[in-house]
Amino acid sequence: MISDESLHAHKSLCGTQTSCSWMAGWRSLLLRGYVDPPEVEEIATAETPDHLIVLVTAGSCEIESYDRGQWRSASYRCGHLGMTSPGQAAKLRWKSNEPHHTLHLHLPSATIKTVAEELVARASYSMLPNLLSQTDPVIATTMLALESAVKNGAPDLYAETAAQFLAVHLLTRHDRRQIPRCEQGRDEALRKADIFMREHLPDPVSLSQLADAAGLNSFQLLRAAKAIWGETPLRRLTRLRMERAKHLLDRGYLPIVEIALECGYSNPSHFATAFRRHVGATPMEYRRR
Repeated sequence: MISDESLHAHKSLCGTQTSCSWMAGWRSLLLRGYVDPPEVEEIATAETPDHLIVLVTAGSCEIESYDRGQWRSASYRCGHLGMTSPGQAAKLRWKSNEPHHTLHLHLPSATIKTVAEELVARASYSMLPNLLSQTDPVIATTMLALESAVKNGAPDLYAETAAQFLAVHLLTRHDRRQIPRCEQGRDEALRKADIFMREHLPDPVSLSQLADAAGLNSFQLLRAAKAIWGETPLRRLTRLRMERAKHLLDRGYLPIVEIALECGYSNPSHFATAFRRHVGATPMEYRRR
């Protein structure tokens, strides 16, 4: 769950907020979009228990961070990342000829802690980076995908899966210990997860619920699903829902609004978007065929 400090962190910023995943119902991570002014003389970010990642999505600036009695400088360009570790704050200033656009991702401390414990018992927050500027295509691509998912009405399960993945990526990239494997009983565990999905197609489903049904932890479930199914639990759940939707559309008498509800979508437009992405036609076009 996102901390209260992260929820109110925008109050210390000077940019104009353009999007917020909290308003889309996401609780597994917090993603906000901003348009930042061309020049800021000095700003102090809020200290939060969550890990903060800032991605530049458009524009550029020369940015400085005050650290250990001196200002450190870096260039911010599209695709560059800045990170602030849990429990840390940053004093920043920047200058440019034009506004630049950023995404701010708050990764919950509870997610990081859980993943760290699943990776290695002695994992700690000290592994997480506190950097002014760097590039990481994996993180950048994931954040852009999350931004698109918010706009398309993806469920919180999407955010939860991404949060787990990002926590694993951060911890393993900066600490290269052997990740324990879960080999035995994976087929049976995934069979239980699959049954749970099929029985709960109309309901909101979280990654932790699927893991509990499978008798695994979330990280083990993601590894097993990738190894055996070749897809994430979220992608499989979406595929099962779309198969159910096609079956109901083929029968021809249920209204599309009811089919959307039967397949776990309370918003018919979000259902139509997901169906078209998966099938290549809108629900109405599919029914007419």
